[in-house]
Amino acid sequence: MKRYTYYLFDIDRTLWDFDTNAQNALNYTLDRFGFCARLGITDKKDFFDKYETVNQELWHRYERGEITKDLLRNERFYQTFKRFYQLDDRPLADEFGSAYLERMPLETALVPGAKQVLEELKRRGCAIATVSNGFKEVQYGKLENSGIMPYIDAVLISEEVGVHKPSPVIFRKALECLIGNGPSSSAPVITQDIKKETLMAGDDLTNDIEGAQIYGIDQFYYNPHHDPCEYAPTYEGDNLLELIEN
Repeated sequence: MKRYTYYLFDIDRTLWDFDTNAQNALNYTLDRFGFCARLGITDKKDFFDKYETVNQELWHRYERGEITKDLLRNERFYQTFKRFYQLDDRPLADEFGSAYLERMPLETALVPGAKQVLEELKRRGCAIATVSNGFKEVQYGKLENSGIMPYIDAVLISEEVGVHKPSPVIFRKALECLIGNGPSSSAPVITQDIKKETLMAGDDLTNDIEGAQIYGIDQFYYNPHHDPCEYAPTYEGDNLLELIEN
């Protein structure tokens, strides 16, 4: 793999092990609220899978601009409890959701190889940004608590930038942050030469891979489950360490 000067990383499921951490945070919150006994939950993994079905539906709508962040936050547990457990209690679902979000950034599992890759890229003198559609109040805590913030030169969160991936704007803003002092009216011009020295690494085909292709930068599709890939990324692999093989 070619060496690059600028690296853009997705956070969830690319650096931060979302599935492990989300399951652990849900387990903690279920226990805190005593919901396993109350709702007859005998398999916490089954509850997580049901929740993720609802959560992903709402996230796709949020990223398309069809619903607000607050609606996403308020609906995902309410719909899960109502659809699968016949619990129609919005205030309780809201309280549960807030507790879950408080717990999430305290979970610190990383994707295998993530810290090693970041350490090596920094040793090489590369500039690194994270580009995420996640909630700002959670994403910063994930980076800090998992110990990888010292390797990150810029953090781009969609709700702060004003657009979601796969919009090319957020990729441009990330590069502006890396080669200048941040996005502003006097932001540096991103030349084709700079784009050629930039790689986006992520696990989401639409948000990360297609988005980077639209913007005109190379991509590494992190695909540990070997899902079908329709976008023909520059690189594809199931191990982040492939990023530092050369």
